[in-house]
Amino acid sequence: MEWGLANRNLSGIEAIGVDEVQWRSGHTYLTLVYQIDTVKRLLWVAEERTEKSLRGFFESLAAEVKAGIQFVASDMWKPYLKVIAEQISAALHVLDRFHIMRNMNVAIDEVRRAEAAQM
Repeated sequence: MEWGLANRNLSGIEAIGVDEVQWRSGHTYLTLVYQIDTVKRLLWVAEERTEKSLRGFFESLAAEVKAGIQFVASDMWKPYLKVIAEQISAALHVLDRFHIMRNMNVAIDEVRRAEAAQM
């Protein structure tokens, strides 16, 4: 693993995906960062799903690698959103359809309930 980390080439990364995965019962997560452009590969794994866990990924990158990231896909987890906005603000940030539609449905349901209450 040490050899792989010392010899990996991170140049040319244009698009990344940020997500978390539950890895133990309960609410124990890992933060994952993938390259999702021409090459599909896992770039980072960190314990927890916090600002600190994602910030570690960006701190491991050279400035020119961060500057080359043009697109990022993620869910709407606020700690991730904050770090992404700070670290790669020029990148186009695409939010996942599941969370967008869930929030849209909640908002529509609130309007429907309010209108039904008025009637």
